[in-house]
Amino acid sequence: MALLVSITAGGTIGYMLIERWSPWDAFYMTVITVTTVGYREVHDLSRAGQVFTVLLLIGGVGAALYTFTLLATVVVEGGLPKGLERRRHQRMLEGIKDHFIVCGYGRIGSIVAERLLRQRVPVVVVERD
Repeated sequence: MALLVSITAGGTIGYMLIERWSPWDAFYMTVITVTTVGYREVHDLSRAGQVFTVLLLIGGVGAALYTFTLLATVVVEGGLPKGLERRRHQRMLEGIKDHFIVCGYGRIGSIVAERLLRQRVPVVVVERD
């Protein structure tokens, strides 16, 4: 994601410097180039602007494909929910002090954890899976 943002920022700045375009025109041209929408140039391009557009197209399309493939992989493989759950657990564990650690949540471990929780004692259960 940072790569795509960097390409977009670099493209916008490039058009502003090379073609002397407004920030909006430069941003718009960058987005339609990187996403290969291909409407038309916002304004006529100089030779330097054409070369810049070709380089932006090559680098930007690669960055966009990489970013969207990575996002799709995370969503399809369930990485996003797992990552969010891991972050939630991490925040919860950072706030726990003066707690008991119960190793295993089998027959005995579940009884111990439930009794501690009834007494409002913080408990962390460690299980193999």
